[in-house]
Amino acid sequence: MTEKLENCPNCNADLKNTLLKKNELISINKTKVINEYIDKKSSAHCTKCGNKIYFEFKIKLENEKVSIRKKLNDIINHIPVVTTHSPLSWNYKVLEMVTGQSSTGTGFLTEFTSSFTDLFGTQSGRHNQKIKAGEQICFAQLRKQALDLGGNAVIATDIDYSEIGSGKGILMVCMSGTAILLENTEILGSKKENAIKEYHQLNSRLDYLNKFTLEEF
Repeated sequence: MTEKLENCPNCNADLKNTLLKKNELISINKTKVINEYIDKKSSAHCTKCGNKIYFEFKIKLENEKVSIRKKLNDIINHIPVVTTHSPLSWNYKVLEMVTGQSSTGTGFLTEFTSSFTDLFGTQSGRHNQKIKAGEQICFAQLRKQALDLGGNAVIATDIDYSEIGSGKGILMVCMSGTAILLENTEILGSKKENAIKEYHQLNSRLDYLNKFTLEEF
């Protein structure tokens, strides 16, 4: 049987629950958040000493997650996605297939057909932007899947375009490739090599922070 505490392990304040005075231990989840960002760890905190610092560190944890996501979005474009099946001088281990899909705008193909001859005009520019945006979404999906598998590059990438929606003019961009773990990352150059290492470090930190259960008061 667990012994009931009479004092807070952190600040030694009396633990009471009466009509006139109430001071009890905060949840284990809150204490875990506090211990993540404080040097002096404690097995538990009470409402007197813990609620205020929990609120501060809860915000700190949420802000750290936002900051990491932003950095990951900046770094992910350094992950190679190539159409080559066996890039020259790459030493790698094959992981598995990765795919990406995106759909672009209503009436897209109708607009495209009507302005096909306008190769250098504003209409053509808008169409190219829509296609490019769809491609970038697919590239990001392939990169993210490869990294989540423990890889650091995608080879043998194939891109397909098709109309969906029974004449509604919705363009779908589909990509597929093979996720790999490139062992001689130095062949990519120091910038890409360092970006890949940083991504894995940040992604591991984000996965760890996502395991915390955040509570309201």
